Amino acid sequence: MRAFLTSLCIIFALTATGLCLNCEHCLNIHGGSCSGASVKCKEDEAVCVSRRENTTIENDSRLSMFKGCMKYDPNICDTILHGGNDRFQNMMYNKCCKEDNCNRESFTVPPLNLTENGLECPTCYTNSSYECSPNGIMKCTGKEEQCYYFSATIRRPGLPFGKHASQGCVSTGCCEFCLPLLKGMTYTEIKNFTCM
Repeated sequence: MRAFLTSLCIIFALTATGLCLNCEHCLNIHGGSCSGASVKCKEDEAVCVSRRENTTIENDSRLSMFKGCMKYDPNICDTILHGGNDRFQNMMYNKCCKEDNCNRESFTVPPLNLTENGLECPTCYTNSSYECSPNGIMKCTGKEEQCYYFSATIRRPGLPFGKHASQGCVSTGCCEFCLPLLKGMTYTEIKNFTCM
């Protein structure tokens, strides 16, 4: 019995102190790849992530890349989070894995699902005000199962902060969890972020 209890104590000690995941950590806000040092994750961070962002206004695309540790979330891992309209789009893909430094491996972002899903949303865009009025309707695609309205001061990689307002289709749940994930596009003074 004493041997069993001793073994049990050793197992609990190893589980509590020595088995944290190690992940590559880096950030490149001016490109779609990066590399960095291996960093020990916090105990509640169960996956390594490689996060590629693509923010596009009309024909100007800005790629950024983040690698690090993250809590596992099935709404975020291995899925494309997307929102936008005919002038503004923000797409994020989080490739998750559960082995030490597994996010060092290269990966390919899967194609965006462009199949119309039946939802239609009003659209607008401006980079000079915190307000914009709908000037059209768009058909949502793939997992864009909500309409959104977003206004804030934003900065896209390599550009200064400026006023922004947009309206269109967005992936389900983005109002709850997308903004804190952003690394390339940064924001201040959020005036409104509503998903319907």
